[in-house]
Amino acid sequence: MPLAVPVSLMQFWVFLALSLLFFTFLLLAASRRTKESGARSDGRSRIGILLQSMGIAFAGLGATRPSLSPSSFAGLAGTAAVILLMGGSIGLFAASSRALGRNWSLVARTRSDHELVRSGPYAWIRHPIYLAMLFFLLALAVAVGHWLQLLVAVPTFLLGTAIRTRSEDRLLETSFGQAFRDYRSSTPALIPRMF
Repeated sequence: MPLAVPVSLMQFWVFLALSLLFFTFLLLAASRRTKESGARSDGRSRIGILLQSMGIAFAGLGATRPSLSPSSFAGLAGTAAVILLMGGSIGLFAASSRALGRNWSLVARTRSDHELVRSGPYAWIRHPIYLAMLFFLLALAVAVGHWLQLLVAVPTFLLGTAIRTRSEDRLLETSFGQAFRDYRSSTPALIPRMF
């Protein structure tokens, strides 16, 4: 029994095109970083990065069955799902990295001139970039038809995310004390409150 469900080439190519846009925003965020001094970092976040990367890799691992017609209901639904998930991923990442500005970093760290950002997506959740990455993982699974792999991919990704959010929250609490504790108590980590 194949692990991949049939997909259309359209949903696959749309994912690839939107992935290029996502990685363009990632490179732009990395290019905005400035030289820093007095930064504190938490090396444990590297374990989280590894687990998140493994989760994304699990979602894409394996053969793809591009046998659906792009104009079939399933092909159109798959393409629409990829567009919605990648649109959410790109929009959330772009808005979050722009709100962070020079505070953005791949590894958990705080700068000596770090600011506690509570605007943009950070007004609703503390770690919107990780939600953007989860949308990316789900879009990848839809694009290549790997629904079954999500049973391993999502928990692996969420474990890595938990490690990274704890590392970042510890650093922010050390830097901002009660201001961060107030922010943490009023703002969920990953999933926005609906009401």
